[in-house]
Amino acid sequence: MSAPSSGSPQDKEYGLLGFIQGQPTNLPDPDVERVSSYPHLVVREFLAFGIMLAALMVVSFLFDAPLEELANPGKTPNPAKAPWYFLSLQEMLHYAPPFISGVFIPGLLVVVMCTIPYWRGRFVLMPITFLLATILIPLLDGVIWTGIHAVVPEFADATRSYGFPTMILLVGSALFLGKLLLSPYFDDEARVDRLRTKLFLVFVGIVFVMVMIGQYFRGPEWRWVWPWQ
Repeated sequence: MSAPSSGSPQDKEYGLLGFIQGQPTNLPDPDVERVSSYPHLVVREFLAFGIMLAALMVVSFLFDAPLEELANPGKTPNPAKAPWYFLSLQEMLHYAPPFISGVFIPGLLVVVMCTIPYWRGRFVLMPITFLLATILIPLLDGVIWTGIHAVVPEFADATRSYGFPTMILLVGSALFLGKLLLSPYFDDEARVDRLRTKLFLVFVGIVFVMVMIGQYFRGPEWRWVWPWQ
């Protein structure tokens, strides 16, 4: 922009420096009417909480909770199923070693999900995609271990309990994702935002499917059974 000339604002001169490709950014309108969170939002939240609490109390009076008989220390039910929010991890125990499914993967999931808000730009896809890898790779642990066992059986047997192939693949996937996200394909912020939402929905969908399998399709000895059997 050139220096403005003296005089009234109508006499100022402007120079064109160049054109920028793409659509102009929609700036927020400062004149849009705003309201404070209190009492407008807080009142609605308390109202929703009161309605939910009243509905739960009515349901609890009308219907009994689906509890089983008193626990017997001398008789373990078969199968012994965890609460629904842990069924996805219990289902994963069917595919991967206990250390991977019961210790390593749950801890890794918590750490990765806690770090999601701290990623910015294209690298916001890093934790979301790694969540998918953390779920999918242990599900293929048996196939991976079988392939390694066919080549080096002694090494495969020695590292089976610690899930060594799974750890190596997770580290490799993290390095691969970091390299992939440097591609120009992820320069578009709108594309990154859409992909982030879709990937997280896929992650939630996989966990939901595993919960449904553990709840309705696993019978004695954790064998596959149909719900009507």
